Amino acid sequence: MPAITVSYRDLCGLLGKRIKLEPLKRSLLMMGIEAEATGDDLRLEVAHNRPDLLSAEGVARALKGFLGIEVGLPFYGLRSSGIVMRVDPSTRAVRPYAVGGVVEGVRLTDAAVAQLMQVQDKLHETLGRNRRRVAIGIHDLDKVRPPFRYTAVAPDGIKFVPLDMSRELTPAQILQEHPKGIEYAHILREFDRYPLIVDSNGDVLSMPPIINGELTRVTEGTNRLFIDVTGTDELAVNQALTILMTGFAERGFKLRSIVVRYPNRRIRVPNLRATRTRLNVRGANETIGLDLKPREAAEIMKRMRFGIVGKKGDNLTLLVPPYRTDVMHEVDLIEDLAVGYGYDKLKPASPRVVTVGERHPLEALSDMVRRALTGLGFMEVMTFTLTNPRTNFELMRAGGTAATIANPVSEEYTILRTWLLPSLMSVLKANRPHPLPQRVFEVGDLVLLDEDAETGARNVRRVAAAVIGDLGNFTYIKAVTEAVLRDLGIAHEIRPLDHPSFLEGRAAEVAADGRCLGMIGELHPEVILNFELGHPVAAFELDLPMG
Repeated sequence: MPAITVSYRDLCGLLGKRIKLEPLKRSLLMMGIEAEATGDDLRLEVAHNRPDLLSAEGVARALKGFLGIEVGLPFYGLRSSGIVMRVDPSTRAVRPYAVGGVVEGVRLTDAAVAQLMQVQDKLHETLGRNRRRVAIGIHDLDKVRPPFRYTAVAPDGIKFVPLDMSRELTPAQILQEHPKGIEYAHILREFDRYPLIVDSNGDVLSMPPIINGELTRVTEGTNRLFIDVTGTDELAVNQALTILMTGFAERGFKLRSIVVRYPNRRIRVPNLRATRTRLNVRGANETIGLDLKPREAAEIMKRMRFGIVGKKGDNLTLLVPPYRTDVMHEVDLIEDLAVGYGYDKLKPASPRVVTVGERHPLEALSDMVRRALTGLGFMEVMTFTLTNPRTNFELMRAGGTAATIANPVSEEYTILRTWLLPSLMSVLKANRPHPLPQRVFEVGDLVLLDEDAETGARNVRRVAAAVIGDLGNFTYIKAVTEAVLRDLGIAHEIRPLDHPSFLEGRAAEVAADGRCLGMIGELHPEVILNFELGHPVAAFELDLPMG
């Protein structure tokens, strides 16, 4: 979960009242935010799907509603700044999307500056995928002259003074010499032109996604801000801008829109309009286990900062705040209703059923496999079902397709894994400092694409085990596999197998009743090196159920 640090004093100032620390921490916990206090600092762990809570301003806005200080849909008096930013066609191949906004009446206290820097960094890490998908620039507007132009130039095409430096550098030199340039050079390395934002005088505001210009450095005396957000995902770019701008409004700053002119269209940003959605109170009650009336549910949703624009029977028509990028389905509204009602008020109740539950056969089989491998000296691990194409395919010298995540929160977790061995190899990589041999196994689920399945994909339960060190050979892993199958009473046969992840001539297929159960073998040296390991590794992976 992302963690942020806020000032307790500043948070109370944003709330407009001082709340004692312990009651404040309890309220935050009921909202799903864990808090630890050290002096004036509060360390908050927020849900990964709530980027609007990555600043003191966002947390204060949610708390105002939860505590009844300020309820209902927040209002943002957005007016036009008259500023235009033109997007050149040259940016299309590099970072095609750019938006922006203006903030006036700025008063930058130490706490405000700290939160500004923090939310920018956190949005870069999460929504921005470490600046690859979204990058943010914040500038002193009074130091430049609109209109602005977002363009792409040759590596040596222009010189400017980057932030925290005193001499002019070309974009190519920035990637080679500036600390931020070195850190993020990989994002632009494959391109022959680099993006820049310049004003009407040709002065450089920013070189996205690397560094701002020293000219527009924000100081305590800054009164007007220009925000630029560029990237490769138009939805994410607009979400980041909305979160930033609405956060500024919580400090009483004034928001102004700009016009962005693309080669083939014209848009006004930020878009701070609320979206309409519906909540069925009866269905929500059945899900949570409550008996709320529509009127009661409406009051709770107001405290969660939703607008209420209609009630018809059991249905509420809601207005979703523009910064709530996580609301994609009615179940998200039901979750907010439960949070607003109070998880501490929910009373456990036995389900009203006439049947008696029993363990699913697949779970019983999984436990039998666990006991067998534990008895053979293997240690069980539990890894994430989510992974990424590089770990799942590239590092394993394998190909294939996988179910992808529509709105991933990290570059590390963009697909659902299609086998377990990459996860075990990652575990071995993480445990390199520990003595050898190491023997690990996992019984877990994966997801395979299947056109015949209702959702186009199906869950599969498998067991996989890996050993590294002197025991990492075919003979040992074959003996382990056969011991497990023998304990389960499954007759089987071993057949030769050619697989890119395994060493040629040292891999086999395990079959039972003419059906392939899985594979065993010694991992290919290239796979071992890809996971930065220096010793032989042998492994098997089998389907469950096996019968």
